[in-house]
Amino acid sequence: MKAIYVIGHKNPDIDAVAAAIAYREYKEATDQGLYLAAMAGEMSDEIDFVLEAFDFAPPLHIKNVKTTVEDLLDEKEPFRVCRDMNLMELSNLLRQQELKTVPVVDDKERLLGLITIGDMAMLFMNSLLDVGDLAETPGILGKLLEKKVTDIMKTRDLILFEKDEAAEEARKLMLSTRFRNYPVVDEENRFLGIISRYHLLNMRRKKLILVDHNEKKQAVDGVEEAEILEIVDHHRVGDLQTISPIYFHNEPVGSTSTLVAEKFINMKLTLSQNLAGLLLSGILSDTMLFKSPTTTGKDLSIAAKLQEISGLEPLSWGKAIFENSHQLDKRDDEELIFEDLKEYSSEELIFAISQIETVDLASFSRRKATLLKSMQEICERKAYAFICLMVTGILEEGTELLFAGEKSSLVEQAFGLHSEKGEIFLQGVMSRKKQVVPVIYEALRQQNLL
Repeated sequence: MKAIYVIGHKNPDIDAVAAAIAYREYKEATDQGLYLAAMAGEMSDEIDFVLEAFDFAPPLHIKNVKTTVEDLLDEKEPFRVCRDMNLMELSNLLRQQELKTVPVVDDKERLLGLITIGDMAMLFMNSLLDVGDLAETPGILGKLLEKKVTDIMKTRDLILFEKDEAAEEARKLMLSTRFRNYPVVDEENRFLGIISRYHLLNMRRKKLILVDHNEKKQAVDGVEEAEILEIVDHHRVGDLQTISPIYFHNEPVGSTSTLVAEKFINMKLTLSQNLAGLLLSGILSDTMLFKSPTTTGKDLSIAAKLQEISGLEPLSWGKAIFENSHQLDKRDDEELIFEDLKEYSSEELIFAISQIETVDLASFSRRKATLLKSMQEICERKAYAFICLMVTGILEEGTELLFAGEKSSLVEQAFGLHSEKGEIFLQGVMSRKKQVVPVIYEALRQQNLL
């Protein structure tokens, strides 16, 4: 059974990871299938801290979901033979299984070679023709049938594929060769199965459920080749396209974890103490201890229920998350900037906004100069019109906004503030998607850049 991956966005945060883990459990409880929690980027210290607190293993790290050779393989157990088998045994198996190509493996399932029914036919025909005496035929056939498969298997000039190779590249090679079947192996040369041109006609895409995002730029690489089955999110509607109609739950709340927890509650499914704690962490992180303007009554109501199950006091636990995880000194400038960076575009330009949250805004001031320098370099490298870094003080309930780039004056115009240093303080601004992105888009509209 092929796995269905429940996966968050490229720059994983606590909400995305919590939602992926919890929604996987929800799907396992309510639907048939094999579901795996995944993430499209490296795990941060914040995520590690929370997962360790509630005894959850990190989700599977997936860098790319393009169709690979492994996706072409049949789900049934592949047929292969051991090297000690003789041709009599092999002949009986070929007839019973109606096979034309058989891989030969050692005792560790490593591929040794291939035998085809054509190779066997040529062996028998050449052996008989070389003698030319029909009376000797039984003896010749008897000796041939006693031979081991390793005596006649083909070991040279084999065309095989590793499981992680792109299906498109495999297709090109298969169409340029005369062979019917091609063995597939893993990185240790263990045999996994056989593919043929037939499999190209029935190419199966990886199946995904997206949580906490619905934009292509934020999705795992290769998402355009995957089959998206569901989306559960709380952001603006993006640009992803699907093969067929899907279940799409998008709701303006403060956290995707809120929506996932609500599904458990509505279905009267049991939420373990640890899972409730994990989901509560996702809500606290994304709503910044309920201080973000994205926080809704539903977030507060669901958090209260999760508090009851987990036994955690939300504000105390939330402060512990931020105090233990949002330590700026642990990361270099580019790591900080890219940790939660999201790209945005209009018809005229591309820009980026990153956000970090801290309970120690004062200690951040000494890094402003180096951060602005790195932001300028990133702008030039990525061809951004401008880039913003929101350093949001949870306790101060405001954001130190840094900006750089050729068109960074648009940021000043958007907020009606001027700065020679590329920094402004926005009191009461906590949310990127609700208080910063819409304001900047309005400024772009006024400049006819939308």
